[in-house]
Amino acid sequence: MSNRSQLTELINLGAIQQLNGNFEAAEAYYAKAADLNEPNVTLLNNRGMLFYQQNKFAEAKPLFERALEIDGQNASAWLNLANTEVLLGQYDRALNAFRQTITLKADQFEAWEGLAKLYMLSADMESAETCWLKAVELNPTNLNLLMGLAQVYLSTGRYDEAFEMADYVLSENPQNSRALQTAGLSQLMMKNYALATGYLIRYLMLFPGDIAVRNHLAVAYLQSGQLTEGAAEYERILEYDPENEEIRLNTGVLCLGLNRSEDAFSHLELLLKQYPENKKGKLYLGIALANLNQKDKAKQVFEDLLQEPGEWAAHAKKQLDLLNNLN
Repeated sequence: MSNRSQLTELINLGAIQQLNGNFEAAEAYYAKAADLNEPNVTLLNNRGMLFYQQNKFAEAKPLFERALEIDGQNASAWLNLANTEVLLGQYDRALNAFRQTITLKADQFEAWEGLAKLYMLSADMESAETCWLKAVELNPTNLNLLMGLAQVYLSTGRYDEAFEMADYVLSENPQNSRALQTAGLSQLMMKNYALATGYLIRYLMLFPGDIAVRNHLAVAYLQSGQLTEGAAEYERILEYDPENEEIRLNTGVLCLGLNRSEDAFSHLELLLKQYPENKKGKLYLGIALANLNQKDKAKQVFEDLLQEPGEWAAHAKKQLDLLNNLN
């Protein structure tokens, strides 16, 4: 068997193992092929992708670069290099590699997609939109591309367009998590709180531990006047993230508004154990103590805050005056 035939056979055997997820076996075949010392673009691309699939991006990059030294017109090698450089944080290099890919193969929708994501990272939403639209034009049935475009609309305040795009994706796949999240956020920003809660709840059924989305759901409840439901969502967030300072504070304050003073005290006391310098927390702890008729302790909290510089001393004085007037 000639070296060329042997090389082709080894590459094909390696590719079969790679497709089946047998990476060690694939590497063994590729290594034997490399030992034949016949530079081959397909071998370099395949072996680079083998490293890429194992998150070994630093090892993958030189293989794609070597492929391009052999054939600088190879669009696949440019695309593979671009994707690798993105994951290495080499965004300027990746931008150039995506552009080179498009120069060689203008219908490579993955390159347009990669460019769109890079433009979004740099907050160039106009260029991102142009690239997403081109990618969608080339592959109109790809729901991920449609959601990329929807994200541009959401980020630029075009909430009706973002929702329209997400709604279409959901008509194709009702469980699409990105579409559920985008639909919920769009409706939240348009102040359609009942619709927002519906989409956000559906999303959280898939990913119950997504704290950011659960916070959006809490906001939707609170904005629509459903304070009890909003407080319940804050408390669920704290189950996942008990050291979340902002949510702990908000939960304590909300419990006060719901006349749940004991719960408010518990949340605010824990907050100050974790974050003793939280001045707003101290103020509301004093209010919770006053509501629980622990007026001496409340006074002490307010008097301590009077020693703090800035706005919190003024707030504390107001609460202290109210408390003294009640006696």
